[in-house]
Amino acid sequence: MIARVLLTMLGVCAGTVLASPTSGEWIDATGDAVIRRTDLGNDAPLPPGFEPIDLLSVSVRGWIPSSPTTDLYSGSFENDDADFVRIQMVLAGLVSPPGPLGFNGLGYNPYQFGDRPIFGFIGLDIDHQKNSGGELMPMAQYQYLANVGRFGLSPSGSIADRMVRDGDDVNSNFYSGPQFERSGAEFSLAFCGCFATTIVSQDGDMDSFFDSGETWEISGRFFERMQSFIPLGGTFGGSEFGSFDPLVELRFEHDAWTDETTVTLVFPITNHGAALAAGESDQPLDGSLLNHTSLEEAIDDLILGADFASGSLSVLVDEWTGQHVDDYRQPDRWEITALLGSASTTDHGFASYIWTDTGFDELTGDFNLDGFIDGLDTITFTDYIDEHDGGSEDGDGAVNGEVAVIDFGSEFNFFDLDYDGVVSMADLPNEPCPADFTGEGTLDIFDVFAFLDAFNLGDLRADFTGDTLFDIFDVFAFLDAFNAGCP
Repeated sequence: MIARVLLTMLGVCAGTVLASPTSGEWIDATGDAVIRRTDLGNDAPLPPGFEPIDLLSVSVRGWIPSSPTTDLYSGSFENDDADFVRIQMVLAGLVSPPGPLGFNGLGYNPYQFGDRPIFGFIGLDIDHQKNSGGELMPMAQYQYLANVGRFGLSPSGSIADRMVRDGDDVNSNFYSGPQFERSGAEFSLAFCGCFATTIVSQDGDMDSFFDSGETWEISGRFFERMQSFIPLGGTFGGSEFGSFDPLVELRFEHDAWTDETTVTLVFPITNHGAALAAGESDQPLDGSLLNHTSLEEAIDDLILGADFASGSLSVLVDEWTGQHVDDYRQPDRWEITALLGSASTTDHGFASYIWTDTGFDELTGDFNLDGFIDGLDTITFTDYIDEHDGGSEDGDGAVNGEVAVIDFGSEFNFFDLDYDGVVSMADLPNEPCPADFTGEGTLDIFDVFAFLDAFNLGDLRADFTGDTLFDIFDVFAFLDAFNAGCP
């Protein structure tokens, strides 16, 4: 009854439209992109006037191409037992394909195709198991859990305790905490700048420079199984034996009207889907990336290899023993993370990555990682300064009410919210907004649901009147706070 009253009142009083999130679509806030360099000194150059890459959304859904042999991008969505997955990313502004970053014998030319090249990784956890999947060092330090703390953000949920909070967290000992290597992701849409990218088709002025309103299709090894699984793999035809990183085609499309860039990958989940795309008969799972290949082939290879894993690899693949590909043909149920950015105009190796945005379901200033933004986070923050000010982890060595990050740029500190290399009281967020139950800094229907959960559980956060009773007056008080908005 309370739930019905509250939702009805919110619809009338706050003008809120009640809607469920679209299955398989992940939304990120517009305009939240910031620049987070990774080089020692925090001064890697970007082009003058560079606007940070701003992620708007990612959708991962099953797909039925209308004409798979001629056009993979037209079709309809398929919720169950899909033969294709469609991964689509929307970015603000004109964003170009990535050029090479000097890896694997390629030259350093990240701006080869445009003024705002995209780099980064979309992690795909296809089995909903946080304890299976991930990357080992050295690649793990360039993934989501190793860098989300640069933004003062923490993932919501139990995986938060695996994120890197400062430079001391990153080492090659897999078994030491936090285990940022264990992200849960088995696959990645990778914009790493570490392989050759070829233009398959382009329109516009045909100058091989991605311009407003143009649509391109490019080829490269953008879709990969996590590199940590290579020692267990029996696949061949990729960048090395055991890797699953087939050559795939991506579509980059800029809409001049909305000023948004859409990046799309359509990839076969099954070898039957691969056969449809080739217009040929089905081929067996043979481990070859040189003929028909699919997610099914990669998963089958992973399941077989899981039986022979040892050490840290056994931890990453243990949940895959005895599994079957048919359990993973509903892409809208996969979990995803996003770490995106661009690159410096000068070669700094892997430190050339300049991160600008992350996703999804994150909290700002949840310093004690309990999933809430409240006074306990302020206590955790001030305790950190008190304990480290003037100590061995304070770069300035002085007791002055702040902690300087040693080797800032290549290193960072989760408490340094403004990313200036110093943890000080200036980093402490404003008092939390009472009605912002999700801690995301905005008020929406998800705060309503979170309030209802807390109310029904007798959580003291839902006692808005402070009288230790849970009644309609708490609902009214919540409504007042919700309508007042966040400062």
